[in-house]
This record gives sequence, C-alpha cells and structure tokens, in this order.
Amino acid sequence: MPRRKIKRAEEPKPDLMRWLLTYADMITLLMVFFIILYSLSAVNPQRFQEMQEAFSSVFNGGNFTIFDTRGGGGAGLLQGLTPGQRVQSNRGGRNAGTGGQSILRNQALSSLQTLVKAGKVKVIPTENGFAISLVSDLFFASASAALNADAMPVLQQVSDFLGQIPNSVVVEGHTDNIPPDAVRWPGGNWQLAAERSVAVLQTLEDYGVPTERLSSSSYGSTRPVQSNNTEEGRSFNRRVDIVIVEKL
Repeated sequence: MPRRKIKRAEEPKPDLMRWLLTYADMITLLMVFFIILYSLSAVNPQRFQEMQEAFSSVFNGGNFTIFDTRGGGGAGLLQGLTPGQRVQSNRGGRNAGTGGQSILRNQALSSLQTLVKAGKVKVIPTENGFAISLVSDLFFASASAALNADAMPVLQQVSDFLGQIPNSVVVEGHTDNIPPDAVRWPGGNWQLAAERSVAVLQTLEDYGVPTERLSSSSYGSTRPVQSNNTEEGRSFNRRVDIVIVEKL
C-alpha cells in the first residue's frame, strides 16, 4: 500500500513591501518638521515671547495674563479685565528683574505701546523689576519742577496701568551733570531731581494710584544712562523713572 505524502504547510513568503511603512513614517515626520519651520518663520516675535513666558509661568506653578493688543486707544486694559480689576503679579518670580523679561513687563509694553512708539516713555529692566522711564525734556521746562500740560495725558495712561497691579512703585528723579541755578536750587541737582520725582508721584496719586504703594527718591546726576559729554546724552540723563518693584 503506497504511503501518502504529507503536505507541509507552506512557509509564508517575506513581505518585501514592509519598508514602505518606515518610508511613509519618515516622509510624514519630515513634512511636519518643515511645517513647523515655516510656522516659526512667520511668527510674531512679541506674541511668541508672551506665549513662552506664559507657558513658563504655568509649568512653574504661577499665573499669567496676556494682553489683547488689538484694541486701539484707551488705557490699554488687560484682556478680560474691567477698570479697577487687578492682575496677578509675578513679584519674586524667577523672571523678575534683569534675569529675564518678566510677564508684567510685557504687559506694560503692550499697555503703553502707543506712548513707547511715540517716544514719550521707555520700558526698561532694572535690578529689582522694570521702569517706565519718562524723558524729562518732554515733561518739564528747562530748570523747572512743574509738569507741562502735555505730560498729564501720559501720566494718566501710566496711572491706569499702575492701578491694575499690586506692586510697589518708586519714582526716581535723575539729572545731567550741569549744576542748576544755585539761587533757585540751593540743593543743586539733588533738589531738582527730588522735586521732579515728587511732582510725578503726586500726579500719579491724583490719578488714583494708592498712596501706600508710592515712594520717591532722588539720584541727582549719579546714575547717567548716556555720556554727559554731548547734549543728546544729557537729554537722556534728564529723566524720571517710575520703577515697578517685582522682587525685593
């Protein structure tokens, strides 16, 4: 009796097209990569910085608020806030001071952007926060501590911003190195800088900034930001800085 041949199961042939899966994955990743590169090339740097600071604050347990910069005019209120409503400060946060651009400083730049673009104020970092710097030539007459009428709308807008934050505010007076009239200013540049800082402080107070948050100081000609050897440099040194304290 003849033996039956036992049929063995045919071994599956290797799939020679499996490389297409890896190839397709690679193509997809490359496409995503180039899309990201394109989106980064078209990003608004200021908005990207705000988002970066916001996410950094969230991941470190903080709060954040981003301004709506699309609105025109007004006091530059924060997005979603009503007048008089305060925002969360990052006082003492790791981005306060000159170590990095704080969220609050970004908010000041957004709120006061019309004044910054017009060259009436500057928003600059300081050792313990940032300052809204007023060019005194635009706010005071020569050798005078009386505020010009044109300064009032500017200080009103600055006060609106300061009224929405809980931080302490120090108004600092600075001058160039040319001594003022000794009869009118027997205390020299110290007295002139002090009286100008007090004039700005009292105006902020009149516009609603709480008195207990305000203080004044005079540095005379001891802290120039430009050389006093030129008229342009001296004009930068004649200034009043409204310093917002973020860390003690």
